[in-house]
Amino acid sequence: MKKIFAALALAVVGLAVFAQDITLPAPKSKIGLDLADAIKARSTSRTFVAKDIPAEDLSTVLWAANGLKGPDAVSSATKAGRTIAYSGDNAYLDVYVFTAKGAYLYDPDKNLLKQVAKGELRDKVTVEFIKTSPALVLFALDTAKLPSFAKGGFGDALGTGTAGAAAESASLAASGLKLSTIIMYNINAKTISSIGVFSATEKPISFIQMGYAQ
Repeated sequence: MKKIFAALALAVVGLAVFAQDITLPAPKSKIGLDLADAIKARSTSRTFVAKDIPAEDLSTVLWAANGLKGPDAVSSATKAGRTIAYSGDNAYLDVYVFTAKGAYLYDPDKNLLKQVAKGELRDKVTVEFIKTSPALVLFALDTAKLPSFAKGGFGDALGTGTAGAAAESASLAASGLKLSTIIMYNINAKTISSIGVFSATEKPISFIQMGYAQ
């Protein structure tokens, strides 16, 4: 019996070691720039300094992209309650973060990065992987969460538009944190499907590579 309990304990420990989830700090309540200044400061770059992004800054960028905000205070047109607008009441966009250590799914409810894969996978996402960029933020449409009126034909267009809004919001937050970004769409369909990160209903749409510019 003791051997059985020991084996179970080792199994639990093994799972804990593999699932290296990251609890994010609360996003910053103020960035220090107003919107006009953030737009002026926004920098698009393909060259970055090999320097990690502070966890609080990453949390702020992810919150801007798809974080919790509460219901729309004016019209209540959507109950998704996110920092970007959704058509319908479900947040049908999933946000992933890829680093040299692995791939993580952003959970806005828990402000958590849930590890879904280990190791360097960014070269499988795109042929234009920038090695010195510390983080790649990817936006994926979950077709299962689309509103019923969008499942007939324009769901992909709706997902692309929403991902564009998320990328824009994230890039503006990044600029306020003195981070440079580049929004890209050239996902490598041949290799990204082999990494085993996305569910059968998810479609990767676009991504941001970001970091400190030289």
